[in-house]
Amino acid sequence: MERRLFLKTTAATATALAAQGTLPLLAADRKKKRATAVSQNCYTEPCAIEPVTGYLPKYTPAGIGAMTGAFSARYLLIIQSGAAAKSRNATSGELTVTFGDARCRTHEKRNGRPANIVKTSIRCAGELNTAPEWTLESTVEGATDLGFAEKGTWDGETMTVKAKSWTQEHTTRHPLIGRWALLPLLASGRIKKGALTFDMLDDSTLRPYQELRYDGQIEIPVKGGKVSLDSYVQTGQGIVPTHYLVDSKGRVQLITMSYTNWALQELKGSG
Repeated sequence: MERRLFLKTTAATATALAAQGTLPLLAADRKKKRATAVSQNCYTEPCAIEPVTGYLPKYTPAGIGAMTGAFSARYLLIIQSGAAAKSRNATSGELTVTFGDARCRTHEKRNGRPANIVKTSIRCAGELNTAPEWTLESTVEGATDLGFAEKGTWDGETMTVKAKSWTQEHTTRHPLIGRWALLPLLASGRIKKGALTFDMLDDSTLRPYQELRYDGQIEIPVKGGKVSLDSYVQTGQGIVPTHYLVDSKGRVQLITMSYTNWALQELKGSG
Protein backbone atom coordinates (compact mmCIF):
# COMPACT_ATOMS: atom_id res chain seq x y z
CA MET A 1 0.00 0.00 0.00
CA GLU A 2 1.32 3.47 -0.83
CA ARG A 3 2.38 5.52 2.15
CA ARG A 4 -0.09 8.34 1.38
CA LEU A 5 -3.02 5.91 1.10
CA PHE A 6 -1.93 4.12 4.29
CA LEU A 7 -1.80 7.38 6.26
CA LYS A 8 -5.16 8.47 4.86
CA THR A 9 -6.75 5.12 5.79
CA THR A 10 -5.22 5.16 9.27
CA ALA A 11 -6.45 8.70 9.91
CA ALA A 12 -9.96 7.80 8.79
CA THR A 13 -9.96 4.74 11.04
CA ALA A 14 -8.76 6.77 14.02
CA THR A 15 -11.48 9.33 13.43
CA ALA A 16 -14.13 6.63 13.30
CA LEU A 17 -12.84 5.02 16.51
CA ALA A 18 -12.81 8.38 18.28
CA ALA A 19 -16.39 8.99 17.24
CA GLN A 20 -17.35 5.63 18.75
CA GLY A 21 -15.54 6.45 21.99
CA THR A 22 -13.06 3.58 21.56
CA LEU A 23 -9.78 5.49 21.84
CA PRO A 24 -7.56 4.39 23.44
CA LEU A 25 -8.11 0.94 21.97
CA LEU A 26 -9.03 -0.88 25.16
CA ALA A 27 -11.04 1.94 26.67
CA ALA A 28 -14.80 2.17 26.78
CA ASP A 29 -17.27 5.01 26.89
CA ARG A 30 -17.69 5.73 30.58
CA LYS A 31 -21.41 5.95 30.08
CA LYS A 32 -21.49 2.35 28.88
CA LYS A 33 -21.51 -0.61 31.24
CA ARG A 34 -19.08 -2.81 29.33
CA ALA A 35 -15.92 -2.46 27.28
CA THR A 36 -15.78 -3.26 23.59
CA ALA A 37 -12.96 -5.31 22.08
CA VAL A 38 -11.46 -3.31 19.20
CA SER A 39 -9.07 -4.72 16.62
CA GLN A 40 -5.63 -3.10 16.65
CA ASN A 41 -5.20 -4.01 13.00
CA CYS A 42 -7.79 -2.33 10.78
CA TYR A 43 -7.01 -4.80 7.97
CA THR A 44 -8.01 -7.87 9.99
CA GLU A 45 -11.64 -8.75 10.65
CA PRO A 46 -12.97 -10.00 12.93
CA CYS A 47 -10.71 -8.91 15.79
CA ALA A 48 -11.28 -12.29 17.49
CA ILE A 49 -8.73 -13.88 15.13
CA GLU A 50 -6.38 -10.93 14.72
CA PRO A 51 -3.60 -12.31 16.96
CA VAL A 52 -3.42 -15.69 15.14
CA THR A 53 -4.01 -14.95 11.45
CA GLY A 54 -0.49 -16.10 10.60
CA TYR A 55 -1.08 -19.44 12.34
CA LEU A 56 -4.60 -20.26 11.14
CA PRO A 57 -3.67 -21.49 7.61
CA LYS A 58 -1.88 -24.48 9.17
CA TYR A 59 -4.37 -25.09 11.99
CA THR A 60 -6.77 -28.05 12.00
CA PRO A 61 -9.49 -27.80 14.69
CA ALA A 62 -9.92 -30.83 16.93
CA GLY A 63 -12.76 -32.99 15.65
CA ILE A 64 -13.44 -35.46 18.45
CA GLY A 65 -14.08 -35.37 22.19
CA ALA A 66 -16.22 -33.19 24.44
CA MET A 67 -15.62 -30.59 27.15
CA THR A 68 -18.35 -31.74 29.49
CA GLY A 69 -17.87 -34.29 32.25
CA ALA A 70 -14.34 -35.64 32.55
CA PHE A 71 -11.93 -34.58 29.81
CA SER A 72 -8.36 -33.65 29.00
CA ALA A 73 -7.53 -30.90 26.50
CA ARG A 74 -4.08 -30.10 25.11
CA TYR A 75 -3.42 -26.59 23.77
CA LEU A 76 -0.44 -25.06 22.01
CA LEU A 77 0.70 -21.60 23.10
CA ILE A 78 0.74 -19.37 20.02
CA ILE A 79 2.55 -16.07 20.52
CA GLN A 80 2.12 -12.97 18.39
CA SER A 81 5.29 -11.02 17.66
CA GLY A 82 3.80 -8.37 15.38
CA ALA A 83 1.11 -7.81 12.79
CA ALA A 84 0.64 -6.50 9.26
CA ALA A 85 -1.92 -8.00 6.91
CA LYS A 86 -1.35 -11.16 8.97
CA SER A 87 0.07 -11.68 12.42
CA ARG A 88 3.55 -13.09 12.90
CA ASN A 89 3.07 -16.20 15.01
CA ALA A 90 5.25 -18.83 16.62
CA THR A 91 4.71 -21.76 19.00
CA SER A 92 6.13 -21.13 22.47
CA GLY A 93 4.83 -23.88 24.76
CA GLU A 94 1.83 -26.02 25.57
CA LEU A 95 -0.86 -26.50 28.19
CA THR A 96 -2.90 -29.50 29.31
CA VAL A 97 -6.21 -28.87 31.09
CA THR A 98 -7.79 -31.85 32.85
CA PHE A 99 -11.24 -32.03 34.47
CA GLY A 100 -12.32 -34.88 36.72
CA ASP A 101 -13.39 -35.61 40.29
CA ALA A 102 -14.63 -32.02 40.71
CA ARG A 103 -11.14 -30.66 40.00
CA CYS A 104 -9.56 -28.62 37.25
CA ARG A 105 -5.86 -29.38 36.85
CA THR A 106 -3.44 -27.61 34.53
CA HIS A 107 0.12 -28.34 33.42
CA GLU A 108 1.69 -25.48 31.48
CA LYS A 109 5.19 -25.48 30.00
CA ARG A 110 6.54 -22.33 28.39
CA ASN A 111 9.58 -22.68 26.16
CA GLY A 112 12.75 -20.99 27.24
CA ARG A 113 16.28 -21.63 28.36
CA PRO A 114 15.47 -22.91 30.90
CA ALA A 115 11.75 -23.71 30.53
CA ASN A 116 9.17 -22.66 33.11
CA ILE A 117 6.53 -25.17 34.27
CA VAL A 118 3.40 -24.18 36.21
CA LYS A 119 0.98 -26.72 37.67
CA THR A 120 -2.34 -25.85 39.29
CA SER A 121 -5.13 -27.84 40.91
CA ILE A 122 -8.48 -26.17 41.65
CA ARG A 123 -11.39 -27.75 43.45
CA CYS A 124 -14.53 -26.77 41.53
CA ALA A 125 -17.87 -26.30 43.27
CA GLY A 126 -21.44 -25.79 42.11
CA GLU A 127 -22.87 -25.06 38.70
CA LEU A 128 -20.39 -22.25 38.06
CA ASN A 129 -17.24 -24.21 38.94
CA THR A 130 -16.28 -21.71 41.64
CA ALA A 131 -12.89 -22.10 43.36
CA PRO A 132 -13.10 -22.77 47.13
CA GLU A 133 -9.48 -23.98 47.23
CA TRP A 134 -6.48 -24.43 44.96
CA THR A 135 -2.73 -25.02 44.78
CA LEU A 136 -0.06 -23.69 42.43
CA GLU A 137 3.48 -24.94 41.87
CA SER A 138 5.99 -23.15 39.64
CA THR A 139 9.36 -24.68 38.72
CA VAL A 140 12.24 -23.83 36.41
CA GLU A 141 13.99 -26.72 34.71
CA GLY A 142 17.46 -27.23 36.12
CA ALA A 143 17.03 -24.54 38.81
CA THR A 144 15.15 -25.94 41.78
CA ASP A 145 15.97 -22.89 43.92
CA LEU A 146 13.80 -20.71 41.63
CA GLY A 147 10.59 -22.65 42.26
CA PHE A 148 7.75 -21.65 44.56
CA ALA A 149 4.38 -22.94 45.73
CA GLU A 150 1.15 -21.25 46.77
CA LYS A 151 -2.12 -22.36 48.32
CA GLY A 152 -5.39 -20.48 48.15
CA THR A 153 -8.90 -20.55 49.58
CA TRP A 154 -12.10 -18.62 48.96
CA ASP A 155 -15.00 -18.45 51.41
CA GLY A 156 -17.45 -16.69 49.12
CA GLU A 157 -16.30 -13.20 50.11
CA THR A 158 -12.53 -13.25 50.67
CA MET A 159 -9.78 -14.84 48.59
CA THR A 160 -6.69 -15.82 50.63
CA VAL A 161 -3.37 -16.83 49.06
CA LYS A 162 -0.50 -18.22 51.15
CA ALA A 163 3.11 -18.81 50.17
CA LYS A 164 6.09 -19.78 52.33
CA SER A 165 6.81 -16.25 53.56
CA TRP A 166 3.63 -14.24 52.99
CA THR A 167 -0.17 -14.21 53.00
CA GLN A 168 -2.45 -12.02 50.90
CA GLU A 169 -6.19 -11.41 51.13
CA HIS A 170 -8.50 -9.91 48.52
CA THR A 171 -12.18 -9.08 48.77
CA THR A 172 -14.38 -10.47 46.00
CA ARG A 173 -17.80 -9.27 44.89
CA HIS A 174 -18.73 -11.99 42.41
CA PRO A 175 -18.31 -15.77 42.07
CA LEU A 176 -14.59 -16.67 41.92
CA ILE A 177 -13.93 -18.88 38.89
CA GLY A 178 -10.59 -20.18 37.60
CA ARG A 179 -9.66 -19.16 34.06
CA TRP A 180 -9.63 -22.73 32.77
CA ALA A 181 -12.76 -23.71 34.71
CA LEU A 182 -14.60 -21.58 32.13
CA LEU A 183 -14.17 -24.27 29.47
CA PRO A 184 -17.08 -26.53 30.53
CA LEU A 185 -19.27 -23.46 31.13
CA LEU A 186 -18.67 -22.42 27.52
CA ALA A 187 -19.25 -25.99 26.36
CA SER A 188 -22.60 -26.16 28.15
CA GLY A 189 -24.07 -23.27 26.12
CA ARG A 190 -25.35 -21.47 29.24
CA ILE A 191 -23.33 -18.32 28.52
CA LYS A 192 -24.91 -18.14 25.08
CA LYS A 193 -28.22 -17.55 26.86
CA GLY A 194 -26.92 -14.78 29.14
CA ALA A 195 -23.68 -13.04 30.08
CA LEU A 196 -21.67 -14.27 33.07
CA THR A 197 -20.30 -11.75 35.58
CA PHE A 198 -17.57 -13.13 37.82
CA ASP A 199 -14.18 -12.57 39.45
CA MET A 200 -11.43 -14.62 37.79
CA LEU A 201 -8.72 -16.68 39.46
CA ASP A 202 -5.76 -16.41 37.08
CA ASP A 203 -3.22 -18.82 38.60
CA SER A 204 -3.23 -17.19 42.06
CA THR A 205 -3.98 -13.67 40.84
CA LEU A 206 -7.39 -12.04 41.23
CA ARG A 207 -8.85 -10.43 38.09
CA PRO A 208 -11.98 -8.69 39.41
CA TYR A 209 -15.24 -7.79 37.71
CA GLN A 210 -15.11 -9.90 34.55
CA GLU A 211 -17.91 -10.27 32.02
CA LEU A 212 -18.08 -13.15 29.54
CA ARG A 213 -20.75 -12.83 26.86
CA TYR A 214 -21.76 -14.29 23.52
CA ASP A 215 -20.51 -12.20 20.61
CA GLY A 216 -22.04 -13.96 17.59
CA GLN A 217 -20.90 -16.52 15.05
CA ILE A 218 -17.88 -15.93 12.82
CA GLU A 219 -16.30 -17.76 9.91
CA ILE A 220 -12.56 -18.25 10.06
CA PRO A 221 -9.99 -19.67 7.61
CA VAL A 222 -8.17 -22.82 8.71
CA LYS A 223 -6.18 -25.55 7.00
CA GLY A 224 -8.34 -27.06 4.28
CA GLY A 225 -11.08 -24.41 4.20
CA LYS A 226 -13.26 -22.37 6.53
CA VAL A 227 -15.17 -23.17 9.71
CA SER A 228 -17.95 -21.37 11.58
CA LEU A 229 -17.41 -20.88 15.30
CA ASP A 230 -19.32 -19.18 18.10
CA SER A 231 -17.36 -16.23 19.46
CA TYR A 232 -17.46 -15.28 23.14
CA VAL A 233 -15.66 -12.21 24.47
CA GLN A 234 -14.39 -11.63 28.00
CA THR A 235 -13.65 -8.11 29.25
CA GLY A 236 -12.83 -6.86 32.71
CA GLN A 237 -10.28 -5.35 35.04
CA GLY A 238 -6.65 -6.39 34.63
CA ILE A 239 -7.01 -8.23 31.30
CA VAL A 240 -6.97 -7.52 27.59
CA PRO A 241 -10.18 -8.50 25.75
CA THR A 242 -10.15 -12.29 25.39
CA HIS A 243 -12.05 -14.27 22.77
CA TYR A 244 -13.12 -17.91 23.05
CA LEU A 245 -14.02 -19.56 19.74
CA VAL A 246 -16.28 -22.57 20.25
CA ASP A 247 -17.54 -25.11 17.71
CA SER A 248 -21.05 -26.56 17.48
CA LYS A 249 -20.08 -29.43 19.81
CA GLY A 250 -18.94 -27.07 22.57
CA ARG A 251 -15.21 -27.57 22.01
CA VAL A 252 -13.22 -24.41 22.75
CA GLN A 253 -10.93 -24.47 19.73
CA LEU A 254 -9.15 -21.13 20.03
CA ILE A 255 -8.52 -18.63 22.82
CA THR A 256 -7.08 -15.33 21.64
CA MET A 257 -5.78 -12.47 23.76
CA SER A 258 -2.94 -10.60 22.11
CA TYR A 259 0.62 -11.79 22.64
CA THR A 260 -0.57 -15.02 24.31
CA ASN A 261 -3.04 -17.27 22.48
CA TRP A 262 -4.08 -20.91 22.70
CA ALA A 263 -5.02 -23.42 19.96
CA LEU A 264 -6.64 -26.76 20.80
CA GLN A 265 -4.61 -29.73 19.48
CA GLU A 266 -6.15 -32.77 21.16
CA LEU A 267 -9.21 -33.49 23.25
CA LYS A 268 -9.94 -36.69 25.15
CA GLY A 269 -13.33 -37.20 26.79
CA SER A 270 -16.79 -38.31 25.77
CA GLY A 271 -18.77 -35.94 27.99
